Amino acid sequence: MRIGGEPAIISDCKMYLKIHKKQGEAVVAACDRELLGKTLSEGEMEFEVLEKFYGGDLADISRLPAVICEATIANLIGNKVVEKAVEGGFVEKDKIIEIAGVKHAQVIVI
Repeated sequence: MRIGGEPAIISDCKMYLKIHKKQGEAVVAACDRELLGKTLSEGEMEFEVLEKFYGGDLADISRLPAVICEATIANLIGNKVVEKAVEGGFVEKDKIIEIAGVKHAQVIVI
């Protein structure tokens, strides 16, 4: 939808968010809502957006920066999720990979 020639802003962007905690580590798994359960294929590469790993709570994408701040590792798949991490300064654009046109990034806190 366009309003006045400008792209409409989607205010209700949702993502699936799951936090895995073990031995003092917090691994954040986040994916764009529409990717959960899908398999992305490009050449020899396959990436499964597994419900077991990513399928936590359906959350507003605006929560992502605060959640990454509490993580030791973040595994992000989806154009919207990765762009939100870029906006928050967690991911550099040249460190993003694409699989079948879908952005993927990892954040590791050292």
